[in-house]
Amino acid sequence: MKNIYSLKAIIAVLLLFVSINQVYASATIKISDGYIKASIPGSDVTAAYMKITNISDRTITLEKITSAISDQIEMHKHSMAGGMMRMRQVDNISVDANSSITLQPSGLHLMIFSLKQQLSENDNIMLTMHFSDKTKIDIQLPVYRYK
Repeated sequence: MKNIYSLKAIIAVLLLFVSINQVYASATIKISDGYIKASIPGSDVTAAYMKITNISDRTITLEKITSAISDQIEMHKHSMAGGMMRMRQVDNISVDANSSITLQPSGLHLMIFSLKQQLSENDNIMLTMHFSDKTKIDIQLPVYRYK
């Protein structure tokens, strides 16, 4: 009986790990470790983060992101200028051949404006990533309050 409970515990941990670390892939692109920050009550802005891996032998560019939760999703980059942290919109994000880029706080990230709904912890949100090689990848990202 003890072995059955141990097996159930192991399966539960594995399922939790898989659900947290979902990987989305095409023939040329892999997206992993993605999440969206829960929106602050009264705010209609949030951010999304992930790792994008280019598994092809040529540079691929993320050109736009679409979703039912917002009509305005932009790519942004934090940088230091004159001792001040600044955030600027970028037109696209290029990922060199056989390399990865991480979208993270205080670096490259996605800004989601004019949310059509409040995003709460444990929600799962669909985003569609549009790349220069005409690849479209639908990803389902969990919403976290803190990470």
